[in-house]
Amino acid sequence: MKKKFKAIAVLLCAALVFAVFTACGNGKKEEELSKYTINAVYDEENKTVSAEMTLSYVNGTDAILDEVCFHLYPAAFREGARFSPVPTDMVSTAYPEGMSFGGIAVNYVTLAGQNQTVEIAGEDEDILVVALPEDGKLYPGEKAEIGVGFTLEIPCVRHRFGYTGSTVNLGNWYPVACVFEDGNFVTDPYYANGDPFYSDCADYEVNLTVPERLTVASTGSATVSANEGKKTYSIAAENVRDFAAVIGEFKMLGTEVDGIDVNYYYVNDASPETSLTAAADSIKTFGNLFGKYPYESYSAVETSFLHGGMEYPGLTMISDLVNGDLYTEVIIHETAHQWWYAAVGNNEVTHAWMDEGLTEFSTSLFYENNPSYNVDYDKRMAVALSAYILYYDSFKHINKDTSMTRKVSEYSDGFEYTYMNYVKGELMFEALRNALGDENFFGGLKTYYEEYKFKNARPDDMIGCFEKASGRQLKSFFDSWLEGKVGMYGGMNG
Repeated sequence: MKKKFKAIAVLLCAALVFAVFTACGNGKKEEELSKYTINAVYDEENKTVSAEMTLSYVNGTDAILDEVCFHLYPAAFREGARFSPVPTDMVSTAYPEGMSFGGIAVNYVTLAGQNQTVEIAGEDEDILVVALPEDGKLYPGEKAEIGVGFTLEIPCVRHRFGYTGSTVNLGNWYPVACVFEDGNFVTDPYYANGDPFYSDCADYEVNLTVPERLTVASTGSATVSANEGKKTYSIAAENVRDFAAVIGEFKMLGTEVDGIDVNYYYVNDASPETSLTAAADSIKTFGNLFGKYPYESYSAVETSFLHGGMEYPGLTMISDLVNGDLYTEVIIHETAHQWWYAAVGNNEVTHAWMDEGLTEFSTSLFYENNPSYNVDYDKRMAVALSAYILYYDSFKHINKDTSMTRKVSEYSDGFEYTYMNYVKGELMFEALRNALGDENFFGGLKTYYEEYKFKNARPDDMIGCFEKASGRQLKSFFDSWLEGKVGMYGGMNG
């Protein structure tokens, strides 16, 4: 990919970028949100997407912006990328037909109708930097209209962005505004560990055109029109931090839970009713435990994917590599992410435990509240503790660092990342529940959800909600777990 592009591409992305972080991160009112409008056409034969996007960007920061930065996540799939999104030990699974590359090409960018010069920066040349003219700096609350055209080449890979078999995953596929935080744009690349994303909320209107025989499952609510062998999905989504879609030859089942449309899209699932029930029960259970699900619809989609599942607002990808009870558990886990990540955001690169640890613990809470699934909460916690002790005893002579404060790129591999953020994270929330009692613990979770819904939370924000609910000072409790000072046998490491 060339290092210079015409301003058209950058600006639209930039505005796009701002829209995302602005709206959600500062909990803005609906009328103050940035708004993305994307018109995209999927070419099935060539496995490409051609798109034009406009962004009505609102500077929701307290800073005067003289440039705009945004992520080009699909660039991670290009040949020669510095950071591969696929872990080295999973390459053969990810590429069932051999290595395949894709990427994104920015065709143009406009700001107020004027072409702009664009520079590509970032650790992996995956950040578009748009320098705003001296007389065009954006002050807090000001708006800019940006247009961008881009083309996607979709790789043949079992990943968030890619295709295999009959499904096409469009996750993290368009230029996304970088979050502006502590005086800078956050520009971490697409690491292989975890879900290395961080974004703000915005409103979306997306028109996605596909061959008529295909179905689109997506974030938001859609109406469908057909014309000359094509179908166009006109999709609206408000106050979401990402927009994702899956294209495929799907069958679909649906139901309604507390006024929310719950859908399950599948290709080969032999027990689709069971999967739909798990999704519906999860929406109801987590709504009762934490607070009402914030959107009009929710869809779980069976698709080709490397890992167990992946969460997006209103949409979850469930891997077709998983089956049986584990498949049901993945649906439950990914649905819990609708509260912890989709609604309440956090920096998944630096504080992965905030959404993954809490989501894994929420999965256990689901089983506790739904005995018909025949998973005992106490036994599940005992298994988690035993597994972590075994991990700790097996690897402490190699790596004594059990901290949870590292970036996802600083874990030695996905194995360590999982045990620190999922397993240890779940154990931490279980210990907190035992220390506070149910009334204070669930009061803290409900406060956390209500106060930081559609915003980005930091660790101190979460801690503050539990302190508010319990009347106790809890920073030392969290620090002992997060910094790796909690011993695996109930004591403290040195």
